[in-house]
Amino acid sequence: MVVGRWAVCRCVGIALGSMMLVACTGTLSSRVDDERDAGGRVDAGTPIALDGGGGIDAAPGGDAGTTSDAGIDAGPSDPCASVSCGANAACDPRTRVCVCRPGFVDDGAECVAPPPGDPATRSETEVCEAWRGGHVENASPAWSGSGCGPGSMAPEAIDDTLRRINLFRWLAGLPPVLDQPSEQASQIECAVMMSANGSLSHDPPSGWECYTSAGAAAAGRSNIALGYGSPGSAIDGYMLDRNVPSLGHRRWILNPPLGRVGIGFASPSRPGQCLSVFDRSGPGSERTWTAYPNPGPAPIFLAEGEWSFQTHGISLSGEASAIVVRVSDGSTLPVTTRQTGGGGPPNSLVIVPEGWRPTAGETYRVTITGLSTGELTYETTPVDC
Repeated sequence: MVVGRWAVCRCVGIALGSMMLVACTGTLSSRVDDERDAGGRVDAGTPIALDGGGGIDAAPGGDAGTTSDAGIDAGPSDPCASVSCGANAACDPRTRVCVCRPGFVDDGAECVAPPPGDPATRSETEVCEAWRGGHVENASPAWSGSGCGPGSMAPEAIDDTLRRINLFRWLAGLPPVLDQPSEQASQIECAVMMSANGSLSHDPPSGWECYTSAGAAAAGRSNIALGYGSPGSAIDGYMLDRNVPSLGHRRWILNPPLGRVGIGFASPSRPGQCLSVFDRSGPGSERTWTAYPNPGPAPIFLAEGEWSFQTHGISLSGEASAIVVRVSDGSTLPVTTRQTGGGGPPNSLVIVPEGWRPTAGETYRVTITGLSTGELTYETTPVDC
């Protein structure tokens, strides 16, 4: 706006407290007894790759410098007088930045009418209803089995997992994914191995307890997690991607052409979850970028970790960065940024709030600089659902 490849990787898990995630997918683990469903931790993941003002002077008369016919002065200068905005954009006098007029969104080059389903056009009510509905889990138990046998997953567990994945994709403005039944058996064997060994690996050794070649192959093409009490709750951990510099789990789940996922879950010991993410059979999206938290109303959960801007049809230069402005007072908030890339999913700019926490009900204006199309601006409003 005015202002403002495919390689399989292997990752080393990072454990914090009792949880961990790994993405190259990635992994995540926690102790079931004290943090079963807490937000997970992620290893190194996929390799890398933000006043005018004025007023009227004193009333005429009274002091030696005024005359009886003195009147109102010329008033304050217009802070936007020297700012020129493109079509469908206007200058914000608090920040002297051009922003899209209501009803238009920034596509990276100009302000245009939003496509159907654009996150920026949704209401808080619509978003919160989707958020609450997306966290319903009906499977109890999610898996039945014992020992090294693959056992079986409840159909409701598959539904719970798909519902959670598609919630996050919907928030980002991406199409939903479907289950890949042909992947289920190997993904469950993968989950059994992770659970039985209490560890995570994309390349499990043949000496592992409950080892199978099919399960090991599945681990190499999946996000993998340990210690989450249900297959759906692990998706939240993948999206948070704590302590995973690459944000590999999140990037795979928000990969536009992702069409089908294989889902595995097992709990002979600590619960293990495997999710295949290399499929590219989906319809994709006309969107050239997505953001986390999403533009428009966004559940506060999304704003509480590292933010990210993921590119699809545009590219980030080596100097790309971000500016975050709190709209209510025009304050530019301190952030640090880094770029991620490689390993398969699209490149991202990671935006890390420094010394401040997002507040529900506040709107934050994010300007991404250093894009192939120039600069791009969007606004996100965390909401307490």
